[in-house]
Amino acid sequence: MSLKPYSFEPNVSDIDRFEPNYSVSLCLPNVQGRTQVEVNEWCNCENCAKMSNDLECMCCSEFDNVKQLLDSKKCVTATASFEKIILDEEILNITRQQMIMKTKNKLKKKQLSALEVPNKTWRYICYVQFTHWVNSWTSLGKE
Repeated sequence: MSLKPYSFEPNVSDIDRFEPNYSVSLCLPNVQGRTQVEVNEWCNCENCAKMSNDLECMCCSEFDNVKQLLDSKKCVTATASFEKIILDEEILNITRQQMIMKTKNKLKKKQLSALEVPNKTWRYICYVQFTHWVNSWTSLGKE
């Protein structure tokens, strides 16, 4: 099971209501009923939390692309690369500047260029950064 490359285009303004069509976008494990059982029954990284719906109850170790990045760690969030690529403020600002330069959407550019960047915009930037990192050896883009 792994991510299928690029089946949808998220927008900064849609990050709070972003619900991709998982049946098309991802090859997922059977997650049915996970909200009804203890986390340790489906989590292998020992860092997951019970979420509000079954689709959100997934462990990083269930994805082949993520497993390749673990560097003998149990959870992707414990790797040095995750801290550098996803959590480092300077890296995220560089990513933000690249997104500002590349986007043609004026609203998106305005949201990314704000002096006080809202948390949902940072989450969007982290999401994009994580997606590129996890899929760095595969091609991304429509078709």
